[in-house]
Amino acid sequence: MSSQLRSLLSRFRGIDSVEMAAIVAHDGLLIESVARPDVEVEAICAVASNGLAMADALGREIDKGRSIQTLLEYEQGLVVLEPISDDAMILLMASAREMLGQVRFMVAMYRQDLLAALEAI
Repeated sequence: MSSQLRSLLSRFRGIDSVEMAAIVAHDGLLIESVARPDVEVEAICAVASNGLAMADALGREIDKGRSIQTLLEYEQGLVVLEPISDDAMILLMASAREMLGQVRFMVAMYRQDLLAALEAI
């Protein structure tokens, strides 16, 4: 895939607690990722696409529109899902909830670069 896309995703992995950064098609197919070796990226991406679909369905049901960012906080970490185009999203998985601010800041900072790299593929 795109070395530019991989390079951008690697910046997220520069945060100690980020275990995985991926670009995923809305149907759950992996486009590109960087992750710890023990992370089952493709399985996580397939399930995560359902999370974004659920968030979008809820937004429609309550007349709030499409999801801008979906954050799932767990006892031992968090998952961030954010659409970056009509066809793809960024998926981040981190082991520390305390890094939420930094993760969200980086998503906002690199969103346009990720979109440009995705479109260049």
